[in-house]
Amino acid sequence: MRKKLILNSILFLLLIAISVASYTTYTLETKKRVLKTDVIELSDIRYGMFNVDAWEKQFAIIITKKLQSLELTGGQRDETRAKVESFLNESIDKFERAYKAKNEKNKDFLGLSLKNIGADFFEIFSELKNQVPTITEDILNFLESQENRDSIKEYILAQINSYTEGTFQKIDYTKYNNILSKYNTETGEACIAVISKKLEGITNEQNVSNSVLLAAFLSLLLLLFVFKETSNLTITIYVLAAVHLLALGVFLPMIDIDARIASMELQLMGEAISFKDQVLYYKSKSIMEVSSVMLSQGKTKVMLVGVLVLLFSVIFPVSKLISSLLLVFKRSLKRNKIVRFLVFKSGKWSMADVMVVAIFMSYIGFTGIISSQLGQLENNIESLDILSTNKSELQYGFFFFMGFVIMSIFISTRIQKMIDTPTVKGLEAEATS
Repeated sequence: MRKKLILNSILFLLLIAISVASYTTYTLETKKRVLKTDVIELSDIRYGMFNVDAWEKQFAIIITKKLQSLELTGGQRDETRAKVESFLNESIDKFERAYKAKNEKNKDFLGLSLKNIGADFFEIFSELKNQVPTITEDILNFLESQENRDSIKEYILAQINSYTEGTFQKIDYTKYNNILSKYNTETGEACIAVISKKLEGITNEQNVSNSVLLAAFLSLLLLLFVFKETSNLTITIYVLAAVHLLALGVFLPMIDIDARIASMELQLMGEAISFKDQVLYYKSKSIMEVSSVMLSQGKTKVMLVGVLVLLFSVIFPVSKLISSLLLVFKRSLKRNKIVRFLVFKSGKWSMADVMVVAIFMSYIGFTGIISSQLGQLENNIESLDILSTNKSELQYGFFFFMGFVIMSIFISTRIQKMIDTPTVKGLEAEATS
């Protein structure tokens, strides 16, 4: 009797620990999903590679760097001087030829010959050519002035901005700016750093909570093996523990599908234009969320899949747990075909194996699809370096659901032994019923 009391006390304590840890895990995961959603939004490719404003910033950095590094001294000044002088002489010669061609076609006007008057202008062209070296030095001195460089930079950037505003559609930054305000930051990079720190703290808390859950469930399974005698109370505790696993399994995300470009670099004027961590696609869904989405589509085939997912992953497991309790407290139901099917055979229809295969196919196959498509883009553009990455990973919902399937099998096995070897009280209960 004392041994049974100690066992029940241990089971109660373990159930309390499971309840507290489950609530903590669910709460932390809810907070974590909000933070991850914000990070994904800030890292979305439409604010980076697909955003003309981001390209303008990259151009501004390159233009500023090039103008700042412009030093017309020594050999570089001589080379630049030769190019400027050549350009000026060619421009003057071109204008002089055009003027002569036009002047030859002119006729006398009011007794004056425009041809004779034009001869005086030819001397101006000669004088301009003589002034080319001086003009060249003035141009070089102009380019060396920091104030003039800033003016040139502002002019170039203004022209780029004018072109992009008239050509490309502007991005709506409402959601982006709301996230920045939410975390009291000014830039996306700073905001991601703040959120990442919060995520790290939540992950550490989750590790503690999940460790408690793992230890508690392993203890329950160990007690199932060690203590062969099982009462209605112990079965009830095991079923309640399984309920916690099932709830976490269907309400927490099972997998995060996260495909992104880890790094993209393009050479322009000897400088690199680069983008980091550009999210192409992200989805994180639980079993209940997947079912809800499918049922709300309004398409027969999709709704059918949603019904099947809900049936085999939620309704069958819940029915099995309820039937297990009914069978334990009312042994006469062991002759009921429906109850026996739900308790002992519905596990074969839980589709857990199908779900595992489908999840792993999505998890493994996604990397190949993204890498293949981006590899084609990289091969078609010179000086383009793309590193794609797949950050998809299984989430806690998958492991909790798998834990529920395992535990429900052990519970069914123990119930089978109970009803096959009834106690005296059980026989009396069956007789009276």
